[in-house]
Amino acid sequence: MAPSNIETRTARPSSVVSPERAHAFTKIAAAAAIVALYLIATYYVAWANLQFQSLILVAAIYAILALCLDATAGLLGLFSLGVGGFFAIGAYFTTILSTTYGFDVFALLPLVMLATGLIGAILGATSLRVSGLHFTITTFIFTLVITVLATDLQITNGQQGLLGPNFPDVPDFLAPIGQPIAWCVMLALFAVTFAVWSIRRSLIYPVLLSIRDAEPFAEASGVRAAPIKIIVFALASAAIGGAGWLFCFLGVVSPSQFNWSVSLNVLIMILIGGINTTPGPIIGAAFVSMFPVLVHINPWLQEVLYGILSILAVTIVPDGATGALKRIRARAVRRGLPQARRPESPADSFDASVSVGAERAWLDRLLPAVHSSAPKANALGDAMAPIVDCREITFHYGVGPPVLNRVSVKVLRGHIHGLIGPNGSGKSTLANIIAGRLRQSSGSVFIKGERVDGLRAAGRARRGLRRTFQSAQLTKELTTRANVLVGTYGLVPGVGRRAVIWPLLRSAHRDMRLMTQRAGDALRSVGAERWADRRVGDVPHGIEQLTQLATVWVPNPEIIILDEPATGLTSREVEHLAWILRELKGRGLTIIIIEHQTRFLFPLCDLVTVLNAGEVVLTGTSDEVLGHPIVRRVYLGS
Repeated sequence: MAPSNIETRTARPSSVVSPERAHAFTKIAAAAAIVALYLIATYYVAWANLQFQSLILVAAIYAILALCLDATAGLLGLFSLGVGGFFAIGAYFTTILSTTYGFDVFALLPLVMLATGLIGAILGATSLRVSGLHFTITTFIFTLVITVLATDLQITNGQQGLLGPNFPDVPDFLAPIGQPIAWCVMLALFAVTFAVWSIRRSLIYPVLLSIRDAEPFAEASGVRAAPIKIIVFALASAAIGGAGWLFCFLGVVSPSQFNWSVSLNVLIMILIGGINTTPGPIIGAAFVSMFPVLVHINPWLQEVLYGILSILAVTIVPDGATGALKRIRARAVRRGLPQARRPESPADSFDASVSVGAERAWLDRLLPAVHSSAPKANALGDAMAPIVDCREITFHYGVGPPVLNRVSVKVLRGHIHGLIGPNGSGKSTLANIIAGRLRQSSGSVFIKGERVDGLRAAGRARRGLRRTFQSAQLTKELTTRANVLVGTYGLVPGVGRRAVIWPLLRSAHRDMRLMTQRAGDALRSVGAERWADRRVGDVPHGIEQLTQLATVWVPNPEIIILDEPATGLTSREVEHLAWILRELKGRGLTIIIIEHQTRFLFPLCDLVTVLNAGEVVLTGTSDEVLGHPIVRRVYLGS
């Protein structure tokens, strides 16, 4: 019996931990170690001498300011100089109401954050309608106004300032932890850092960068850019107000601590440390806030030094200290490799090794709903109903002659409809009007029988219309896969609400995995799979065009508009594009194509509309268009 038992035990498969679980366990262990080290460091600060403690806490508060500014400047390109104003509101609001009127300081914290958040929302809603420079100037003026009020009002005690309130004592059993204000400041820094770090690992991150660098692309993906800008700016303003609440417990609150130079110094912090990075603003805040204390120099020379460092950061090291460290690390890794992989050449950009059957399978995974509705789309009643109906569209730029003059176009469901015409005929303008990028001077646009004149691009995208651009609108900083992820916006609910705690949510990990897989399938379907992890700024033009195509059908739309999709593609890529468009049509998609390459376009199209000088010359089949004398003379040159 004993040998039998031994054999039985030996025959049982040993429990092997999967690589995924081992990786997850390693990440959890690393996170726990970081948290433990941070708590130990906080404990040390809480028991340090007053001078050292004050130095660290001021640096930590400025790090919060820098992280908040980077959340708007780095993620959205909104360079705000209103940091000092919101900082002052938080500090003065808390000091006056607690010391003069006896309000509880902890009850004031949500009030401070609510007040600064609302002011930020109002300021953002009024100033984000104009260009980025006007936004910066508006926020700068806001800080100046707040500083003038703090200097002149009697309740603020003018230039002398006010003595901040004392931070409440903790119960006796918590006395061993040290100074409670130290714990409060350091834990606040940890919370803000975690929130920013979490956002950069969520599905909302590529969306925010697309708003920053390619807003038309973001809106064409269903992103309402303006509300997102206002919400992010309001949340950052609320956090800055919370930092002011913390700051008032460190001593005197005076106007000189919140003037325009403070806002400028916070901007310098993120430039020196590295914009759009999580550790960069913290590194910059530590340097800028501690340098004057540790190195005693003339204040004027100090500002000159900061200015020189900012110029160097912008011109020589645009990604700051953090970026420089990343490049050094990358070089060290490359040197350790036996042989670096040679980058692909543009001539070999298209991956033709994938079988047609595999690509059809990927398209089936991406477009199941459209695929299942294809038979309905082929029914006579549905086929004769226009899914896009432009009626008497007229459009002017200013007071000039009409770019489009009473243009009417009907696009039938499940058809490929071409738009051709010489340069300046109004093709792209008509596409922009259909997609909601432009608003017609007169006439109406109907999509799926609904009049959509009042909907902008994001609203029409949410109704199943997606489009590409003649010049690729993508985020150069992101990989091609991350750009395609922008196209999945709207497929996953609650992305923005969950972003600040994204890594802690199992549902978020599931959604990220599913959307990343979907984006990968879309890139495979256009033959650009091997470029999925390359930044768009490092890929050939043809791959940019293919990435655009992947973004439009990744969300399973009903209508797509392609503005010169064959531009920059090789002949092999053009053939593959034509195959894909036929496959999409077979799945019931409606496709509107603007294209100059008639050899590519005519075999694909069910109907072609010819525009000239902003008017419709003809709508007909490819043979009818080719045989029309006016078309041959005006467009085909014969």
